[in-house]
Amino acid sequence: RACSRLEIHPAQVAPRSHAAHAVSMIAALAVNALLPGAPPPQTTATRRGLLGGFAALVAAPAASHAVSARTGLSSVFTGEYDDPQHPGCLRSIKVGGAPMLPSGRRSRNPQAAIAGVDSACDARPEASAVWKLTGSVAESGESIAIDFSPKGGPKDLLGVWEGDGIKFPDGNKWTKVPNGTPSRRPASLATLNSD
Repeated sequence: RACSRLEIHPAQVAPRSHAAHAVSMIAALAVNALLPGAPPPQTTATRRGLLGGFAALVAAPAASHAVSARTGLSSVFTGEYDDPQHPGCLRSIKVGGAPMLPSGRRSRNPQAAIAGVDSACDARPEASAVWKLTGSVAESGESIAIDFSPKGGPKDLLGVWEGDGIKFPDGNKWTKVPNGTPSRRPASLATLNSD
């Protein structure tokens, strides 16, 4: 029984990524190398396409281990916290989607809405007493930069997720409360929104 050579024609193959194309090319070359006297496969693949596919194959394992910042309840930062510097006071963080950049692409850093109260924390606060800040979660999902400048603090205070809460450079740590702190929210609001 005679063996025939393997040929790859673009019309026979569905469109695929550079990586899939490179794998097909490598497989065809390997099969043809095993067939005695077989000429090299005929293909319209370009060197650029083959090298691009090879680069995608090399980069794929590294990309698969990347950690991306999560949003909503999937983010470790979304929730309510105890702040030892303001016992019993509201501290709430909600991580939403990433904003659109001027280039038309979406940022890799999800935005966060931070709300809190600093005084009279022994009773439910009035909605007017709640301050609101913004923040940005790092692409790694392991830290958050909060803009405390509306309260007279630093513009990008970095908080790092540490086990059960957010540790700040001054040593303060907001500890996440597993079921939230509904009694610390204003009575007029069932939940805090990011408005």
